Amino acid sequence: MEALVHQQRQLWPRLALAIGMVGLVLLIMVSSSGTSASPVPDFTAVTLRGETVRLSDYKGQVVMLNFWATWCPPCKAEMPDIQAAYQSYMDRGFTVLAINNSERSEIRPFVDAFALTFPIVLDSDSTLQESFAIKGYPTSLFISDVGELYATHTGMLTPQQLDGYITTGLAKIKSKPSA
Repeated sequence: MEALVHQQRQLWPRLALAIGMVGLVLLIMVSSSGTSASPVPDFTAVTLRGETVRLSDYKGQVVMLNFWATWCPPCKAEMPDIQAAYQSYMDRGFTVLAINNSERSEIRPFVDAFALTFPIVLDSDSTLQESFAIKGYPTSLFISDVGELYATHTGMLTPQQLDGYITTGLAKIKSKPSA
């Protein structure tokens, strides 16, 4: 009888851990799930190079808005994958606008260290972060060629997730009937 009680006591922490892990997986799935397509408001901002960009300039392309910070470990970890995806898909209608909030002096060394070639957008007054209700870094929004938000991902993207979001958007371009 004592052995049975001992086994049950060992089982409960494992069961609690398993339930906690299932809850965590469900939370991640909900926070990284796609959203129903909704129009994204146009915005104008300045890049690190001093160029003015408008979201509407990218109509006809799949756009990834990536909100990040230089001090953010997951942001650092995903940047090489974002750069690789940009290089792989930019000729097929994909672009990245990496949006940084208030770190102007730290951005250039970061961009150089990761050899980033996509536009780095400055959001020094937090207007874009507030407009898109960004609560943490990294957060990525995926916008279709017609300017509709089709996916939001909070947290670090794996290469497989990134590829999935991009190919989903590019497939929508290819599936449109010709005029």
